[in-house]
Amino acid sequence: MNYLPRNRSKHPYLGKILILIAIFIFGAVALTILDETIIRLISPLWTAENAFSQNLRNRVAFLQSQKNLVEENYALKERLLSLETQIESFSKDRNERDALLELLGRRQDSEGVLAAVLTRPPQTPYDVILIDVGSNASITSGSEVSLPEGPILGTVSEVFSKKAKVKLFSTSGEETNAILERGSVPVILVGRGGGNFKITLSRDITVEKGDRILSADVFSRLLAVVEDVSVNSTDSFKEILAKSPANLFSLRFVFVTP
Repeated sequence: MNYLPRNRSKHPYLGKILILIAIFIFGAVALTILDETIIRLISPLWTAENAFSQNLRNRVAFLQSQKNLVEENYALKERLLSLETQIESFSKDRNERDALLELLGRRQDSEGVLAAVLTRPPQTPYDVILIDVGSNASITSGSEVSLPEGPILGTVSEVFSKKAKVKLFSTSGEETNAILERGSVPVILVGRGGGNFKITLSRDITVEKGDRILSADVFSRLLAVVEDVSVNSTDSFKEILAKSPANLFSLRFVFVTP
């Protein structure tokens, strides 16, 4: 007669499961300890690497900043030299012009009337301004109007007892004889409004942005400055856009020569 052993476990897999759980817990604890150890060992390296990278970036930024400063300083020196040359040239030209006018008996009379601008574009249309002097200050139709600094703006078109209307050379469609300073080329300024002008020249004539356009009289006063040059490869002419040296929209005072 056979008997089953009484001490056989009713759960034969329980022991294996417990062993697996123990191995898992041990492995997790071991990995945690190992990770902390590795992190402690590597952290100084990470810190050093970050510090080195930041230092390198700072040095590159500093060198770039120094390079930019050197370039800006060089550009400013070049600009200063150019301005000094222009001032010397203007002074020399003015002295020569004054000497020539004196020989011709046509010295420029500096007497004139300082006038306040009452209305200006866009309050008035067609590049017209209204000033606070008129026949009471011996102003007449055709009197020249300029900036106190010298550049000429236009002429008086209508006179009242205590006011006068000034038509600017930049009035749309207005044509003014002038001289392109570069090469002393005669040109015709055509007003476009807003202090702007248009000039049409042969494509063979050299003209660049910043060139000055002067009055055609012997006094050679500034009228406009070249702003843009446009020419197509198939055209025999080039179109020049120029601008008055005065900001018409903030004009406050003008000088009127009766």
